[in-house]
Amino acid sequence: MLKIHTEARAIGHAECLVIGGGVIGSSIAYHVAKEGRSTIMLERLIPGEGASGAAVGMLAAESEEFTDSELARFARRSRDAFPELVCDLERLSGISVEFRTEGFVTPFRTETEGQKRWKAAKTREDDCPIWWDARELARRIPGLDEQAIGAIYRSKETQVAPVQLCRAYAGAAAVLGATVWSGTRAEQLVIQDGRVCGVRTDSGFFSCDQVIIAGGLDSMKLLAQVGFEYPLYPVKGEAVAVSLKDHPLEYTIYADDIYLVPKQYNELWIGATSLPHQYDEQVTVGGLEGLLARASAWLPRVREASFIRTWAGLRPQAASGHPFIGTVPGVEGVYAAVGHYRNGVLLSDATGRAMAAMLNGAGAAELGISSFSSELFKEKSL
Repeated sequence: MLKIHTEARAIGHAECLVIGGGVIGSSIAYHVAKEGRSTIMLERLIPGEGASGAAVGMLAAESEEFTDSELARFARRSRDAFPELVCDLERLSGISVEFRTEGFVTPFRTETEGQKRWKAAKTREDDCPIWWDARELARRIPGLDEQAIGAIYRSKETQVAPVQLCRAYAGAAAVLGATVWSGTRAEQLVIQDGRVCGVRTDSGFFSCDQVIIAGGLDSMKLLAQVGFEYPLYPVKGEAVAVSLKDHPLEYTIYADDIYLVPKQYNELWIGATSLPHQYDEQVTVGGLEGLLARASAWLPRVREASFIRTWAGLRPQAASGHPFIGTVPGVEGVYAAVGHYRNGVLLSDATGRAMAAMLNGAGAAELGISSFSSELFKEKSL
């Protein structure tokens, strides 16, 4: 492991150094800076250009149907914080995150499917889901597939523009005193006497008291440097944007096989494919055809929409199936927040708050994250 001499000159110093300027890293930088700690955030691209920028921005705490109860509560807590968070971020950064609060609709085509979903929602302690019958569904969403006989409506589900959210986090952090280094790749953690003292980058050396690794798929290399194996793998997701100029969609449609997310300027974002262990970010013809076919099966007027663009991103999925948020065992002062898969935008606020609290000494149990923190690793080692 790399060692440095105490007289090594740093081009920057902060109490907390955040590696990664995606939505998770940017949120951590914001919440840590909000606590009054000196903060530097390192991002190899520009905040919002990586996997976070390829998301569609849904805060689907209930619609996602988390099976882990602790993660489900964490997700709801994060989603519910967004109204106040958005006000603070937009005020500080001057960037609109395009926060929308119309709610999410999960349609179904059979009574059996509807009852199954309804029972699951009530079992998971969802926040007051509402049953729409065929008449109410047709009234609320004209032109939906005629075979849809009902839907579950979740009024608390919201959505944002992910790139703007990422940059609002980073901008607000900067206003609060954080320094953002874009185009800077972290290459090596620097350890002395069992404690982190800095990070070597392609721009130079940064000294710090604590490091938070939140760089998505790139995090594995840094974690491995301190002997912590937390395998991540990419899950490629393709999406497409179209324009429904004459009859824009009001609600987000969150179905089993597709989601349709209305955005500003009558744009409709349609996503997403799920292709594990693919490393390219190209949109395939087959992927695009599948997205449009499934979208138009639920909303036939998609066939009449104007094409805008396509894109793809690589979601960082953890082999464990859970994100990791917590202290990294074996070396003092190193923390990580990785493996959020397709829920980075949703979990960003709660993750940032949790990490800021951990830096102040809070434990995983009191933060409600024991099942996806270092506490879990401690239990397994006993």
